[in-house]
Amino acid sequence: MVLAWRKSESGNSSRQTHSGRKRDNRTVTSLALQAPVQLSPLLLIDDDRSLAILIAEYCAAGGFSITSAFNGEDGIRLARQQYFLLIILDVMLPGIDGFEVLQRLRRSSNTPILMLTTRGAAMDRVHGLESGADDYLAKPFQPEELVARIKSILRRVYPKDDAPRSTLGDLTLDELERSVTLGNRRIDLTGAEFHLLKLLLNHPGDPLSREELIPRIFGREPTSFDRSVDNLVNNLRKKLGSHSDGTDRIKSIRNVGYCYVVGNDGLNTS
Repeated sequence: MVLAWRKSESGNSSRQTHSGRKRDNRTVTSLALQAPVQLSPLLLIDDDRSLAILIAEYCAAGGFSITSAFNGEDGIRLARQQYFLLIILDVMLPGIDGFEVLQRLRRSSNTPILMLTTRGAAMDRVHGLESGADDYLAKPFQPEELVARIKSILRRVYPKDDAPRSTLGDLTLDELERSVTLGNRRIDLTGAEFHLLKLLLNHPGDPLSREELIPRIFGREPTSFDRSVDNLVNNLRKKLGSHSDGTDRIKSIRNVGYCYVVGNDGLNTS
């Protein structure tokens, strides 16, 4: 099946439509589609709500969950607040366009970005690639091609021999699958909790300050009374528990910050 493309009446945005059954075009903020938690999270920034639903369906079958933003500002906010394995970004957006979104994201993020362009817009593709996009896909496209392109980018960015997986004692964090396991038990985390844990595991034993963590997790500057990191740490402590010897996994260093403490099982990062 090929998703047909048409211009909106205003001429400011591209649309892909499907001639099949009727779709629900009500506001969609997150298209989880009852997906299991192991689906890898992707962010779609595209103002076409019907296309967002179609993409979410096909991506779910391919092992990915889709969170949608329908304008550039919301896309940037979501990208800074949550963890995503890859971002799908349309060039033609209301307000700031996809190129501006790309440039702003690249100032603080290396998350892979796949840009959607209109057929024949060669300069758009060149501009996007030169601005930091990892690949592009021209509309109209087959949904299977989109999923295949996503997987190709991820294989290139995360080679199998260099999989983004860290194991510290009985705790394993898999960045590609966005999963955390404690022993044989899977731990369900929010996007912000997962991002914080990833940062702590990347620097075991080294304290990270609130001033360092807040911009990297939430994409904003810290304030004097900002307790968001403290709340995340409390949530992680409840979900992860202590080491088998009773010591805390996440230690508070007074007037400094937080660090992950390696247990007696030792450290192994792969």
